[in-house]
Amino acid sequence: MATKEEIIDHGLDYLREIGVEAICKVCIPNGGSCCKSCPYLKDRIGCQSRNTSCTAWLCGFQKYIFFELGLLEKWNSFWEQVPGQDFRRDFTPADVNISLWLDKPDPRIRLVVDAFARDLEELRVQKKIMISQFNDTLDSYMNKLLLYRDSEILRHVLKKQKVHMREFQQYKMEKENYDSH
Repeated sequence: MATKEEIIDHGLDYLREIGVEAICKVCIPNGGSCCKSCPYLKDRIGCQSRNTSCTAWLCGFQKYIFFELGLLEKWNSFWEQVPGQDFRRDFTPADVNISLWLDKPDPRIRLVVDAFARDLEELRVQKKIMISQFNDTLDSYMNKLLLYRDSEILRHVLKKQKVHMREFQQYKMEKENYDSH
């Protein structure tokens, strides 16, 4: 058994260990918003009151990174054990039986995430992307990859996603380095 707070802390610790704050530091101050119109979201600062639903949710950037690094299935499996999640709301009981916890991620993942964040910032500064729109498009591709099973549709979505991510050169190099070890 784990308390709701322990579950939220575990999720937040995992996100911190992966280094997603590097992405958030580019996204949030530049108009990206994880939860548009949420009363707990402070403009250009971030979430002020996490719950299980919000902690489990991944933006398009995070979902892409988790997918690319083979972590998305484990992340989703962990959160599927937690009842009571709703859009921006949390009806999770005070204590929950958790049988599958997230293992500590490989520390090298931070290098991949940092490279992604650097590319994101450079492309933003060069005005090649608009953070919010880029994230929304990437999130759409990721949702299709998770939803569809038809190999032809998946091939088409992956091709479009690859084009969408074509300018993320530092990320690609760091990901190749990560994959080769």
